[in-house]
This record gives sequence, structure tokens and C-alpha cells, in this order.
Amino acid sequence: MALLDVNDLCVRFATDDGDVHAVNHVNVSVDRGQVLGVVGESGSGKSQTWLSVMGLLARNGQASGSVKLDGEEILNLSNRQLSRLRGARMGMIFQDPMTALNPFLTVGRQMSEVLQWHAGMSRRAAAKRAIEALEAVHITGAERRLSMYPHEFSGGMRQRVMIAMALLTDPQLLICDEPTTALDVTVQMQILALLDELRQRFGTAIVLITHDLGVVAQIADRVTVMYGGRQIEQAEVHTLFDAYRHPYTEGLLGSVPRLDAPRTERLPTIPGHPPNLASMPAGCPFAPRCGYVMARCRQAMPPLEAVDGGAHLRACYYDGPLGKQEGVT
Repeated sequence: MALLDVNDLCVRFATDDGDVHAVNHVNVSVDRGQVLGVVGESGSGKSQTWLSVMGLLARNGQASGSVKLDGEEILNLSNRQLSRLRGARMGMIFQDPMTALNPFLTVGRQMSEVLQWHAGMSRRAAAKRAIEALEAVHITGAERRLSMYPHEFSGGMRQRVMIAMALLTDPQLLICDEPTTALDVTVQMQILALLDELRQRFGTAIVLITHDLGVVAQIADRVTVMYGGRQIEQAEVHTLFDAYRHPYTEGLLGSVPRLDAPRTERLPTIPGHPPNLASMPAGCPFAPRCGYVMARCRQAMPPLEAVDGGAHLRACYYDGPLGKQEGVT
């Protein structure tokens, strides 16, 4: 049995202009010790999917469907139940550690409070465990750093502190929302190596939300691609990169800069703009930007179905060869 099972997950936001359908019928599972990459453009619904799993939607948001953690239904639990679950069995690393950490409290105070609340530890025992957690993410002088404030750490160090806080209670599931954004390449590599090390040491299941396909290629086992609030392709990481089957995935991969490309060559882009989630088209949301669009694409959303008789899923009516879209070849 998978550690996490998400079935038919939908997220709606009530606004003055009507309901916004941010996430539509997402189905995904994550095994223990596995890394699931979630990729897509801004506004694709990838972050809202996993905020709903954590019970962290905005007040005007409502999730439906099913989310089971180790066989237990956790979607739409009460705030009291969720507060006991988060931190203890599920952890989340947010995109910007400077805003996620309280600037008025020392790092040691923030880490100790997690353990005192979730594990019932004394202040002394919590401080000792916090030092061990900081050392586990390779922060030197851990005992001394407990008395420091977030602004006294570099960006990469703050991200390590966030990872250490998320792992304090040995959660089964760790959700990372753009954990390497705004970090230089060297620090980015260190953070990814750290996540991989923790996955192997503790068997933690990791969901990695990102727009960076290079990050996905380095650490993920499986990848789900989202567009317009929907899953449009899902496969093992090597299958997705070597034998993608959706035009949007082709566009994403084609727009990644290549070191072997001539310096004068223009970087390919996906033409057009992402859809407005408040007024989605009737058919495939990628149809207005797709170079393979057919009449039926504009009439009904293609279902997410298996291709090649395996675990490779895609939502597309086009079944011909890819590699011919203008602007992304």
C-alpha cells in the first residue's frame, strides 16, 4: 500500500467573480522512500494541490475527493486534528524560508516549540533534539546557532533550517514547494543532495513541487505534469524525459536552455499564455497553445489514460509523433 493516496482531488475557490477551479480530478500516489516531482508553469495548480493535502488552503478554498495517509482519510479534517497531524506525520518546506520563519524568534525557540507541541518534550530535551536536527542537515556550530535569528543566516542556511524543522518529528511525508528557488546553483545542489540523503536514511516520502526540470531529473523517481489545474502526463522520470507523450511536456522540455546549443540560437518558448482558471475552455486547456490541436480537443477534456500499456499516463487525443510544434522544437 502506498503511503499517500490522492484520489479525484478537486479544489475550488469562491471569489467575487465566481468559483475558480484551481485543481481538477488529481489522482496520484507516493510510496515510502519515493520522490514524486510535480512540475508545471505558475498557476498550473501544483502548489494548491499539495496545500490542500496539508489542509493549508485559504479560507475561501474548498477541497473535495480523497486523501489517505497510510490508509487514513485526512482531507478536510478539523483544525485541531490537522495541527496534530502536521509536523508529526507530515512536514512542508515552503518556497521562501525568510517569510516562513518567524523573524522575532530565535531558530532554537522555533524548533523547540515544534517538539514541545508535537512530542511533549521538555525544553532541554527539545533543544538537544534541535541540535541533532541541525547537524543532520550539515549546519556547523549547531548549538551556537540555536540562539541566532533567521536574518543572521544565509538563504541556503535558512533553507537547511526549514528542512531540519520539517524533519524534527521524523514525518512520513515531506512536501517541498520550490525548495531551491532563489538559491545559487552550488547551494541548490547541496539542498537536493541533502533531500536525497534524508530520503535514503529515513525512508521519507518526498513530494517536490518545482518548475525546474533539471531539479526533477536529478532527484525524482516519478513525475506528474500539471497544466490548467489538471494532470496532463505522469511517468517514471526517465520515461518522461526520453519518451514524453504530451505536447505540453514537449514544450517544457524544449524551452530548457542547452549548453550545447549555439550562442546565437534563440531560446524556444511555448507560444500563448496559460489559461484563466476562472473561465476555462470547454476542452483541453492547452488547446489554444498546442501545435497539434484537433477539433475534438476544443470540445472535451481528454481523460488521463495509460499509454504503451504501462504506468505512463497522459491526457491527449493526439497520437502521432511529437517534435514538430512551432516554437518548441
